[in-house]
Amino acid sequence: MSKKTIVSLALLIVLLCVQISFAADLFDVEKLYGPRIEKLCMVIVMNADSQVLAAEAGELDIVSDVTRPSDIDRLSRDPNLEMSLARGFHAFFMIMNNKAAPWNDARVRQAAAMSIDRNSIVRMIYSGYCEPVNSWLPPVSPWALPDTGKNHYDRDAAKEKLREAGYSWNLAGMLVAPDGKPLEKIRLYTPLAKVAPTTAELAERIADSLRATGFPVDVEPVDFATLISRMNRKEYSLGVIAWSMGRNPDSLYSFYHSAMDVDSGYNVTGVQDPALDEALYALRFAKDREEAEAASQRAQELLADVVPSVPVYSRFSISVVSKKWKNVLTTPRMTANNMWTLLAAEPTDGKMRTFNMLLAEEPRNLNPLVASSAYAWQVLGMIYETMVGTDPWTLEDRPALAKSWNVRTVESGGAAHTELDFYLRDDILWNDGKKFTAHDVKATLEFIKENEIPRFYDSTKDIAQVAVHSDYALTVKMTGISYWQLDKIGGMICLPKHVLDKVSDWQTWDPVAGGGVSGPQGLVGTGPFMFEEYRPGEYVMMHRNPHYRLLKNKKE
Repeated sequence: MSKKTIVSLALLIVLLCVQISFAADLFDVEKLYGPRIEKLCMVIVMNADSQVLAAEAGELDIVSDVTRPSDIDRLSRDPNLEMSLARGFHAFFMIMNNKAAPWNDARVRQAAAMSIDRNSIVRMIYSGYCEPVNSWLPPVSPWALPDTGKNHYDRDAAKEKLREAGYSWNLAGMLVAPDGKPLEKIRLYTPLAKVAPTTAELAERIADSLRATGFPVDVEPVDFATLISRMNRKEYSLGVIAWSMGRNPDSLYSFYHSAMDVDSGYNVTGVQDPALDEALYALRFAKDREEAEAASQRAQELLADVVPSVPVYSRFSISVVSKKWKNVLTTPRMTANNMWTLLAAEPTDGKMRTFNMLLAEEPRNLNPLVASSAYAWQVLGMIYETMVGTDPWTLEDRPALAKSWNVRTVESGGAAHTELDFYLRDDILWNDGKKFTAHDVKATLEFIKENEIPRFYDSTKDIAQVAVHSDYALTVKMTGISYWQLDKIGGMICLPKHVLDKVSDWQTWDPVAGGGVSGPQGLVGTGPFMFEEYRPGEYVMMHRNPHYRLLKNKKE
């Protein structure tokens, strides 16, 4: 192991230990006063080198998602900056076309998985700033199985699997299929090196590992759109791809159930396994937490046998924050770049100034009904909130706009369905001063379902009825049974009824550019910040929402 790798690993250990020791004592999220920041400037800096220079110069107060080991090492040595690290939801896979030889045999897929030394790849390419995984859920997920970090690299066992499947090797050490014919050249598709140089290098190392076992693999770089298109049409043999996954395991249904093996569906491996389908169906349509936990464990155990894809690593999330600010929240599952930091942060010298936060790409469209990029939602997430939030320490559900909720399975007419009861806080105002009520939630859910708005439609398509019982209580009746409907409905952004009533064309509505026939001007939310100005190529300026509920916690 190189000296640089040892230093990098030591840095990771220090970062984790520091975070765990102090974060939980500083923040009571129910009594927190904030935001204390008056102005929030999201500075648009797209070049990674420029981001590092801006952080060193004090022009950026917080930089998120630092990925290059050289940048991490450099910024960690700056005495004016504090680094934080947390496990992330990033997951990187080698995917295999399960419908085409040789990957239509589970034993061959298992052999490929055992041929890849994840620990070596993470150490050599990422200097230890990533976590090798052998799980179809990222290790940070509270649903991931305990041995997700185990490295199953075993080339001898891989070759034994191949022998069991009828394979042999020719004099050149390449595999010969059970029919006596040498395997044809296998292309491993990867993004272009000029776009994703680290991924391209990783693909080469994976190919080396597979060739050492006898798979005749060559790497073929293609542009990302072509890569995705070929995966969608199952016109590939091998490929590499990274996913940003959610905290819950029901996404496994989308990735690996045969019902999702459709044109442009998420099941790009084309896996179709009856036992796996049964477990994934039970997971997706579990009626309560107990059923969901049992089905999640069963599905992950089956995935370890079926091996439709090969998990390789999960990237740590690393952020840098200026020491000019205090009250920064970090947890083992959350870096400094989070909403709690933005709520509590204040200057260490007591002199209020604008907080400058990195925005690594243009947000472009800020219509909350259309916006799809992570950068647009980095902005919109400051403005809009959901009924159910996420605990920063456990990643479990916690109250947000709703103070409590209940998930019920109801029998009706010989069929059962899920009903979600939400009990809302009665002290919330929209940033225009109007009261937030259950009628706003009903209007949001019905508007999205009736207009079949693509970004949110999957969450609302199974709604049968939204019944408002009072200004602060409502029930959402679903057409079927699923515990995960709580996340879909509770995690839906809430928009004001008095705004939606005036939106005549949700696709062309531009709340930033002014009024007009398509809808009203203004981004009206309940979140801690309000939109002020967007200058493309420069910044998005925001200011504190004077009606935000946590401002009342200020102690004179």
